[in-house]
Amino acid sequence: MLMEDLQKVVSGESLPTNVADMYLRIYVADIDWKPHIAKFWANTTNKIAEEDAAKAHVRKSIACASLIPVFDKKAIPDPPQNLLFWCPTWSQFNERDWVDIYKKVVEDDIKIRNNRKKLLQHGVVDSIDYLPLTRQAFNWLYMKAEESKSIGENKEDLVKKFENLVRIYGGAVICNVFAKHENNISKVLNWRSGYFIEKEIYKIYTPEQISKIKQTEISKIDPKYVKKLIKNKES
Repeated sequence: MLMEDLQKVVSGESLPTNVADMYLRIYVADIDWKPHIAKFWANTTNKIAEEDAAKAHVRKSIACASLIPVFDKKAIPDPPQNLLFWCPTWSQFNERDWVDIYKKVVEDDIKIRNNRKKLLQHGVVDSIDYLPLTRQAFNWLYMKAEESKSIGENKEDLVKKFENLVRIYGGAVICNVFAKHENNISKVLNWRSGYFIEKEIYKIYTPEQISKIKQTEISKIDPKYVKKLIKNKES
């Protein structure tokens, strides 16, 4: 269902509320954005009577609010939902085609989601604590979250997200990013999830390179530590 909604964004068909909520959580703040989106829609329709024009304004505002922390390093206001209501009044609102940029972000994320499935076909380390490389990868991820004060009540959820990231990509890919690409690490917007570090991985490696590194790593691990999660339908 989510993939279908993501495709709707890329095709320009619509911007489903669940997708808007997800990206605002990732890029701005991990709060429930749905009531704020509903309020913003109500405010917009009071000002813009024509429905298609109102929808276009809301889509542009959501796209701008989501992405402006990356592009213009805008500080997140307190409360964070103010960003959605304020951004249409800023000069930056008309300086970029926010909707088109947003579509490209979603399109790239769809590709990443699809590539995860392929990487899982190689198998995963059943417990990342078993092996030094996967353990180190997790520790570096967790350390950055600690340093950025991203850990609080979300600790349990964040640990699971980082563990899943290590399982998907393996220890080698993530450790290489930390050890050899400090500039990419510095570009991570936040460490509340694995989202931004995952995107940096794809700025360094192609999907084919990631797959090769993961396969090589798995081939060197005792099979008793490796779990197959997805069967390759082509085999």
